[in-house]
Amino acid sequence: MRKLDQRISSTVDRIFTKAEREGRKILYEFEVYEILNVIGVQTPKYLIVRDPGALEDQTLGGFGRQLVVKIVSPEIAHKQKLGGVKILRNWDPAGLKAAMERMKDEVLSHFPQDKQPAVEGFLLVEFVPYTPSLGNETMIGCREDGEFGPIILVSKGGDDAEFFAKHYDPANILLPPIAEEDAKAFVDGLKIAHKFKETDKEANLDLIADALCKVSHLAYHYSSYGQQSSKYVIQSLDINPLVFSGSGQLVAIDGYAEFGLKEQAPQLPQVNRENLEMFFRPASVAVIGVSTNLSRPSMAREIAKLLHQAGQRDLYLVNPRGGSVLINDTEYQLYKDFQDVPKVIDLVVYVAPIASTAEFVKDLSGRAKAVIVISGLPADLEYRQFVEEMDRVRPKELRLIGPNCMGVFFAPGADGKGVNTLFIEEEKLGLKYSAGSNTALLTQSGALALTSIDALQSSKIFKAIVSFGNQYDVKMSDLLAYFADDPKIDLISLYIEGLAPGEGRLFHELAQNIAKPILVYKSGKTEAGAKAAASHTAAMSGNYEVFRAAAKQGGVILADKLEEFYDYLRIFSLLAEKTPRGNRLAAIFNAGFESTIVADELGSLVPASLSPQTLAKLRETDIHGLVDLSTALLDVTPMADDQLFADYVEIVLQDDNVDCVLVSIVPHSNALKSSPKNAGDTDGLANLLVELGRRYNKPLVISVNGARHYDQFVAVLEEGGLPVYRNPRAAVQALETFVNFYLK
Repeated sequence: MRKLDQRISSTVDRIFTKAEREGRKILYEFEVYEILNVIGVQTPKYLIVRDPGALEDQTLGGFGRQLVVKIVSPEIAHKQKLGGVKILRNWDPAGLKAAMERMKDEVLSHFPQDKQPAVEGFLLVEFVPYTPSLGNETMIGCREDGEFGPIILVSKGGDDAEFFAKHYDPANILLPPIAEEDAKAFVDGLKIAHKFKETDKEANLDLIADALCKVSHLAYHYSSYGQQSSKYVIQSLDINPLVFSGSGQLVAIDGYAEFGLKEQAPQLPQVNRENLEMFFRPASVAVIGVSTNLSRPSMAREIAKLLHQAGQRDLYLVNPRGGSVLINDTEYQLYKDFQDVPKVIDLVVYVAPIASTAEFVKDLSGRAKAVIVISGLPADLEYRQFVEEMDRVRPKELRLIGPNCMGVFFAPGADGKGVNTLFIEEEKLGLKYSAGSNTALLTQSGALALTSIDALQSSKIFKAIVSFGNQYDVKMSDLLAYFADDPKIDLISLYIEGLAPGEGRLFHELAQNIAKPILVYKSGKTEAGAKAAASHTAAMSGNYEVFRAAAKQGGVILADKLEEFYDYLRIFSLLAEKTPRGNRLAAIFNAGFESTIVADELGSLVPASLSPQTLAKLRETDIHGLVDLSTALLDVTPMADDQLFADYVEIVLQDDNVDCVLVSIVPHSNALKSSPKNAGDTDGLANLLVELGRRYNKPLVISVNGARHYDQFVAVLEEGGLPVYRNPRAAVQALETFVNFYLK
C-alpha cells in the first residue's frame, strides 16, 4: 500500500513545518523519535530539557538506573565527537544538572568564543541495554537520489557501520515503497538471517521487515516522486542503530534527518509515445545533406542507399545544390530545400551540420512528424546550448532522436519496408535478420550496436536497433514503453551509460510492469567510468550499486560484463518461445573435463533424476559401454558419432524429469562432421541438433569448444535457432540466468 495514513502525515508535516519556520533543514533527534513513533517504529523513552535548572526528581522516575544525555543544537551534527553524548547514572537531579552543565562547557570549548553554536537544551534518553554482537545492530536509512528518487539502505548498524559497508558487506539497497511480503522476502535473504535462524530468533527477521516496510512508506511519501500532496522531501534519514533489546524488542536508538522542499526537487519524467511509430514504420522518408560528389564518402548518401535497400521508395533527398543522384540504379531528384518536398514527411534523417539544426527544425511544423539528428556536437558547442536553442524552435508535436547517434534499424515487415540509418555499408556491417527476428536493442552508443551485430550475426535476432545518443527528446524510457507493446518483440535489451534526473526511477517503474524480459548492460561502474560516461552522453552516470538494486527489484536481467550481455542476448532471444518448467538439467558431453566444469558452475540448476524408461533407452544406446548413467551429466566420449550423439540428446529431451538440456561439444573428434567441408551436411551433428531444437519445446543450449576452424559448424547451429557458446562455463551460466528469470 503506497498511501501514508492521514494521522501520520499530519504529524510529520507539523514537525517539518516547525523546523522550517525556525530556519532549520535538519531535525532535532527528538523530532526524529516523534516521527518514528508515529509510523510505528519503537524508540526509547525521552525527555527534552530546555533548562537543567528546571529538572525535577519526579521527571526522572521512568528512565531506570542509567540514561543517555545528548546536547541539543541545530548547528551540531556530530555530537558524540565533541563530547555531546554521555551515558550517566540516574542519580539525584542536582548531580545530573551539574553533569549537563559540564557537557555544555566541553562541547563549546571546541569552538572559538565568537563562533560558538547555540545550545537549545538537552535530550534525556532511556538507556536501552543490548549486546552489540553481529546482527543485534541494524541500520536503516533513506536518501533522495537524483536519478532514482527515494532509496532505502539496510546494513549492519553501530559506530562501524560505514567501515563495515565499505570493506566487508556493502549496504543493501531497495527502492520504496516496499510491500510487507517483499520486505519479509528481502530480510529473509540477508546474510545475517542465517544467524537468527540458527539461534531460534526468526522473530527478529519479522521485526526488521516491519520497520523496513514502515520506513519505506515514509520515505516514498516524503520524496520528490511521492503521489500524495506534501511540500516536504526527506533528503536523508539515518536510523543507526536499531537494536534488539534484552527483552527482544527492536528499538531505534539514534536518528538523524535532513529535509527540503518538494518544489525544489526534480519531477519524475513522463513517458511520451506520441509519433514514435514514425521512426520504425514511416510511409515516407527524407534525408537531408545528400552529396552528389561520388568521389568522396557521404554519410547521408550511404543512409539513402540503406533506406532504398530496406524497401523505402517514397524517399526524398535534399541538397542545397540540387541535381540528382543514382541510388542502386534508381535516380533520385535532389531538392534544394526541404520545404520544396511536395508532401508531409513521416521521418526526416538530418545529416547536415549540427549548427544548422535549430534553423532547420523550426520550419518543420506541419511538414514532418519525426526527425533523427545523426550529427554530433562539435567541441565548441555545449550540449546545454543545443538544448536551449532546440527548446525555442522545435514544434511540440515533432519527435526527435539524437543528436549524436546512428539512428534506427527496423527490419522490413510483411510490406517489405524497413528502416536503416546506421550509415555503415551493408558489406561491412552484414546485418542479418529473418521473419523470426524478435529483439530490440536500445543503446546510447552506436558503436555498441555495431559490436552486438557482429557478435550475433549468424543468429539473426535483431528486429529493431535504436542508437538514441544524447536523448534530447526521445528517451530510453519512451522506447522501452513502445517496444513493450510491440507483439513482434520478445526481448528488450539496453546499453546505458548515463541517466538523466528521475530517469532511473521511471525506468524502474516501467520495468516492474513489463512482462517481457529486459536485459541491460550499464557502463560507468567506477568513478573513472562514470566521468567518461557523463562526458559522452551529457547525462549523469550515478551510483552503479543503486542501479543494480533497482534492476534486481524490477526484475531486470543485468549483465555485469559485455560478454555476458552477448551471452544473454543469445539465449533470451533464440529461446523466447521455450519457457522452462523447472531447473532440472540434463547435459551431454563428448569430453569428460567439460562435465566437471559444468558440474562446478550449475548454481541453482540441479542434475535431473532420469526416469527408469530413460535409463533403459540410454543403456540400449550405449553401444560402446562407456557412459556412466549414475548422473544426468552424461559423458558419451569422443567415440560417439553424429547420429549416436544426437540420439543421446533426444533421449534426455523426451524425459519429463528433464526441464532443460545442455550439449557440450569438443568438435575435434574424427567421429563428427564438424569441419568446414561437412559441417552443413544434413546428417551431421549440427543439423541433427537444429532439428531436435525445433521438435522439442525445451530449452536446448550448445557449447562448441573449438577455434575458428569450426566457425561454419557454429554458424549452422546459430542459423538454425540454437544459442551457441564457445565454452561450457558460459553456456551453463547463461542457461541458469534464463531459467532463474522464468522461475522467479
